Amino acid sequence: MDKIRYIHAADLHLDTPFRGLAQETGQGGRLARLLHDATFIALERLISCCEREKPDFLVLAGDIYNQEEHSVKAQLALRDGCARLERLGIPVFIAHGNHDPLSSRLTSVEWPDNVVIFGAEPEVHPIERGGGPLALIHGISHARARESRNLARLFRRDGSGDCFQLGVLHCAVQGEGATDRYAPCGLEDLTATGLDAWALGHVHERRILSEQPFIAYPGNAQGLHINETGPRGCLLVTAAPHAGGWRCEAEFRALGPVQWEKLALALDDVDHLDEVERRLCHALTTLGEAAPPSCEAVMARVALEGRTPLDGMLRKAATMEDLAERLQYLSGDTPGIWLKDLRVETRSLAEREELLRREDLLGETARLAAAMRESRQALHQVADPALGALFEHSRLRKALTPPDEEQLRTLLDEAERLCLDLLEER
Repeated sequence: MDKIRYIHAADLHLDTPFRGLAQETGQGGRLARLLHDATFIALERLISCCEREKPDFLVLAGDIYNQEEHSVKAQLALRDGCARLERLGIPVFIAHGNHDPLSSRLTSVEWPDNVVIFGAEPEVHPIERGGGPLALIHGISHARARESRNLARLFRRDGSGDCFQLGVLHCAVQGEGATDRYAPCGLEDLTATGLDAWALGHVHERRILSEQPFIAYPGNAQGLHINETGPRGCLLVTAAPHAGGWRCEAEFRALGPVQWEKLALALDDVDHLDEVERRLCHALTTLGEAAPPSCEAVMARVALEGRTPLDGMLRKAATMEDLAERLQYLSGDTPGIWLKDLRVETRSLAEREELLRREDLLGETARLAAAMRESRQALHQVADPALGALFEHSRLRKALTPPDEEQLRTLLDEAERLCLDLLEER
């Protein structure tokens, strides 16, 4: 049995509009254009990667498009890419997911002969080499946007051959952090099928769930927002015969031109704004230097932390706007570095014990906050009535989720800082 090499990608979300950010950065600007084209650039890099690596096949495990957009541009771009791979003899296997179910396909698009689009029931397609079977590719697509069935249980190993067998599925594996429970299944459902490997989609973070059988999420090809940080791309998987089965090794290939990053910047005892600016510049420049060569822009959220006498000044909107404006020159670097936002999470230098001893409104505020930290009952006595108007509202309660204990304590910290800042200014 020969080695098998395949490229596994998922969640391209072609033509995702990035509407809010594009508007914030100005229509026609460099960043706006890059954001608009980012998912298509990732697709072009994926096809180019296949042309360089010449894998035995390419797998796309769902959410290639955004159903709500019904993008003709996206489907034609993928068709053109597949046509390039057809000339190299590289098959392409496509499973549709919850964002691009079979019902959202353009039936007028004619796909090249190297493309297999899985239907709403499990299918098995062979790949041959030298006149014999090289691999069997099992797959299924979501027929509709809200697929609630456990599709993994519909798969079974084909007993007619002993070649490599791969499953392609867009699903939420229990415990992997997917908030949208589409096609939910357990890891045991996948391993019970007897397949040698699984190429999954839906979870946007890169994950190796099992080494044998090899079960992987490649993550999305382009991060879509600030919570999808770091390089994004695809996996080049090599499967080799081992001990009567198959052992797989995966190599990551970066594709996304825009990289999101979160950064915590310590400002303990910093007492001059020029030092804040210097540290911000150094931290952002370091982010850009650490980005892979494929990255054209870094979108960063920076949280300012620590105890500093500048706490009150930093909390003024005008200060943050001025700092952000002074850092705009970094966007001209390669890669360009853009501040998505600056968050102030610093604290004043006033010692808590000193505050608690004060016989004024500042001291009373600090003592009230301390009592709420020490007693869950005290916290809820204040928080529940204050938040009740939101979560008991007939319309708002459908869109809002009540905060858990950790979130309540975060709100308490923010409220205390805000109160102390306002009182100290008086």
